[in-house]
Amino acid sequence: MIQKEGKTVFGPVEHPWFDPLWRRYLLVAVCAGWTGVEYYFGSTTWFYVTLGITVYAGWSFLYYYKGPDDPARKPKPETNQDEE
Repeated sequence: MIQKEGKTVFGPVEHPWFDPLWRRYLLVAVCAGWTGVEYYFGSTTWFYVTLGITVYAGWSFLYYYKGPDDPARKPKPETNQDEE
């Protein structure tokens, strides 16, 4: 996967909404549950698609994610609308 300055091919993964750890765990758990449903109903193609999504979500949100206190995470510059 190509990475440049904290971004993956699909864009940045460090969004402030994902800062709480429970939200990232919930996202990966929902993806894993969806994968289990596809496996249970025998949809082989969709099982592999959702398995790939689950693996990518686990890697990007649990392993690779840089929290708000990480010095490598670059915050977006704040724009002041009063200065025009």
